Amino acid sequence: AIILGAASFVSRLIGILRDRAFAHLFGAGPTLDAYYAAFRIPDLVYNLIIVGALSAGFIPIFTGLWAKDKTEAWRVTSSIINILGLALIALSALLFIFTPQLTAFLVPGFSPNDLSATVTLTRIMFLSPLILGVSSIVSGVLQSLKSFFIYALTPIVYNLGIIFGAFFLVPALGVKGLAWGVILGALLHLSIQLPIFFKAGFKYQGRLLLKNKNVREIGRLMAPRALGLATTQLNLLVITVLASTVGAGSISIFNFANNIQQFPVGIIGISFAIAAFPTLSLLAAENKPEFLAHELSQTI
Repeated sequence: AIILGAASFVSRLIGILRDRAFAHLFGAGPTLDAYYAAFRIPDLVYNLIIVGALSAGFIPIFTGLWAKDKTEAWRVTSSIINILGLALIALSALLFIFTPQLTAFLVPGFSPNDLSATVTLTRIMFLSPLILGVSSIVSGVLQSLKSFFIYALTPIVYNLGIIFGAFFLVPALGVKGLAWGVILGALLHLSIQLPIFFKAGFKYQGRLLLKNKNVREIGRLMAPRALGLATTQLNLLVITVLASTVGAGSISIFNFANNIQQFPVGIIGISFAIAAFPTLSLLAAENKPEFLAHELSQTI
């Protein structure tokens, strides 16, 4: 938790610097409004499919399998990467087609030019859930194996990619550079973890294993978590819809404030939760409720 908290502190500071750079380069206005609005639909896809599967389903199952059968643990990991990868490609492709209609609903207060910019940025950002999806499964393995240091660096390199986009890609590509900076950050998020992932013993298998009991259990466990995340995402969608009608800069101002509000949550709450979760999962798999209750109480 201390390692994660320290890295999270650095990451959140870089996030503040990122927002400061955005405010300096673009101001709280139409460009940043389009950028933050473009995050909403790709973020919805990522949170519902990946975060739900990872936090509620994958880590507990992988942790239990790792203690009993490492070969099966890697088979299930490959299968989940394949299933979620195909699901993300199919869903992102469908949403890519209907991005103009979805964006018009999401930001009804935008001018035609701002709406067009949001559509363009959103379509580029649909690459992000796919890359971060695979990266998050890799992260789940590293968390399960309690290899926290490299995982802790992922949000830092992700933010550095976004900052690079703002300073170096925007002058060359215009507003599209902001979206490509996000994609660069996602690629860094994945690539920094791969050496440890392969060193741990992963070998890719092109199987779906849809009838595998462990794969099905992950699907069963992720459903309630996805519903819970849907509530949070729905809240952000509604705020974006309302903010788009208030005036230029409203979406940007809300996101600046929300990012600052998340500072202590990320440093303390999320860091301890991530550090404790693999241990809690293992104790649950070993059917040790008294030890689980003790660890949970200590963490809180």
